[in-house]
Amino acid sequence: MSYITRQRPFIKLLSIAMAVSSLSSGAWADAFTDYTLQGSFTLPASAGGFDLLADGRIVTVSGSEVYVETGPGTHTFNLTASLAGMDVPGFGLAFVKVSPDGSRLAVGNGGGASFGNYQVGVFDTTSFTGDWFQANHFEAAWYDNQRLAVTAGDFTNPSTVTMLDTNSANPASPINPVLIDGIGGSSAGIAFDSQGNLYTGNGFSFIGPSPTGTLKAFDQADWDSALTSGSALDFENGGTLIADLLSAGSLGFDAEGNLHVGGGDFGSGDSDYVGLIHSTGVADALSGNGAINQADPNELRTFDPDNINSNFYDVLYDDTLDLLYIRDQGAVYVYAVPEPTGLALSALGCLMVPFRRRRR
Repeated sequence: MSYITRQRPFIKLLSIAMAVSSLSSGAWADAFTDYTLQGSFTLPASAGGFDLLADGRIVTVSGSEVYVETGPGTHTFNLTASLAGMDVPGFGLAFVKVSPDGSRLAVGNGGGASFGNYQVGVFDTTSFTGDWFQANHFEAAWYDNQRLAVTAGDFTNPSTVTMLDTNSANPASPINPVLIDGIGGSSAGIAFDSQGNLYTGNGFSFIGPSPTGTLKAFDQADWDSALTSGSALDFENGGTLIADLLSAGSLGFDAEGNLHVGGGDFGSGDSDYVGLIHSTGVADALSGNGAINQADPNELRTFDPDNINSNFYDVLYDDTLDLLYIRDQGAVYVYAVPEPTGLALSALGCLMVPFRRRRR
């Protein structure tokens, strides 16, 4: 067998690979670039906050009633349980968050009927039994299946981020140390990236010096040290600036590491959209290269699915179906990444045939 004959399979693969690479960039799905509005659905009446169970079904709470999607992507809901002992909020729920393993549901009652009885309920997602923990709150994010990071403030003093131990023996006085202090305004959103770095912001500036929408990241080692030492990090003088965007609300990451930001700064007119920060912009900021360039569409993409009304959006990434849900009150808009084109899939299939044969 000649050298050329022996190399023909490789040459064929190389030719196909070159053909695939020459396709337009639209052939390959990229979340930041290609998220496209697919439609919308409505949550149950008066629902506040929503998240995903381990199997991908949406869970939401209205009053004290828990509604669960009938199946992933069906967008229809069944009344599943009622949360016992809930001080039903007069101003709506603060948050609904499912733990990483899907076994626990955290619900912030937003201050209850009096707007002064702040409780965080933590419930089993099968039996919906659990406890109400006395804890001030605005937004929350699970760090693991036990610890819930919570943003909190009282409108007169600097806001904080605390770490609620949801296994605390005394729910009336739980373990809930302060991780970050001195936020010069109201509480904002909160999220963790895949490295455990914590993201939060100034949701409404009244002390400063940070303006509304200041979004910062705090290194995992730093906030963990603060948790261990009991000496909180200072928001205004610490962390890494990522952006000054909206009200730094409803924070989270998609599968590609793009960071979504919701809320709105109506005082400055920075409102009525959702921001999506490219993963490379986040990485550059974390590397010390400064905050993102918000005028660069390659670093910040914006969404406004309801361009008729003035909206205050929050966002949820669905890692089961790879969807971006953008919500304003009960209306939820669904963004998806289109599948690769048929030509690209066909070429990819050709590429994979020789590898499948080798496995036999």
